[in-house]
Amino acid sequence: MKPKGPYKKHIYWLTKDEEERLRDELAARNIRLKSAKGIVCTPLDEINKITSVAPEVWDDTCKRQGSWYRTSEKNGLYLIISSFELVDYEEQKAATITESDFVPPSLANLDDKNALVQDSSLKKRVPDDWLRPGDIEKRIYLRWAKRLGSDVKDYDFLYLSHTANHANFINPQFFIQDGKEIIPYSIDKSAHLCSCCVEMFQVLGGKYKKKLVAPCPGATIFARLKPDRYLLVEKT
Repeated sequence: MKPKGPYKKHIYWLTKDEEERLRDELAARNIRLKSAKGIVCTPLDEINKITSVAPEVWDDTCKRQGSWYRTSEKNGLYLIISSFELVDYEEQKAATITESDFVPPSLANLDDKNALVQDSSLKKRVPDDWLRPGDIEKRIYLRWAKRLGSDVKDYDFLYLSHTANHANFINPQFFIQDGKEIIPYSIDKSAHLCSCCVEMFQVLGGKYKKKLVAPCPGATIFARLKPDRYLLVEKT
């Protein structure tokens, strides 16, 4: 598991006042702090140098998925995704994201996923809004899965996979080890994932020093991340 290529993003969580201060500081240096619109993951695109995600963006296009944020300790904070480190914001830094060459030793089968979603740690953490996907959303995820090469025609399979994957970052069953440290990883291919943003941005699994996260279909479409190419999320 080694970093691959120059891709790097620095992740920060700021209060509203801190975000406004950062915006002014950057403007003084002729650097524009972009504001994300509609979708949380677009700042992960390599072309976006630095972007702020306001709390309300989690209520927009991916409102159900945003429930993980709204029920976390980060609710109300501004997410900053930057291609460069921010001086004087070290305490607010949550992670560094780089591209890796990781290949998972195994992926979860149906029995594994069913076991993961029965875990008591997930049941304590899963938001109520996550449990209620709409019909339009179901069709979108089936279409995206097909776009990424999956022949799955049953949304229930995707929903199980989505939920089990998040569960694995709450109480990992699929992980590798670095000495005594556990490094959880995404349990299925990109076509069968959802809302990788919550792992990328430390909403889930933030207690682990390292995580290996495969992009979901939304991140491959809206942030141009490579399907099935795992990203290493390292806690600061």
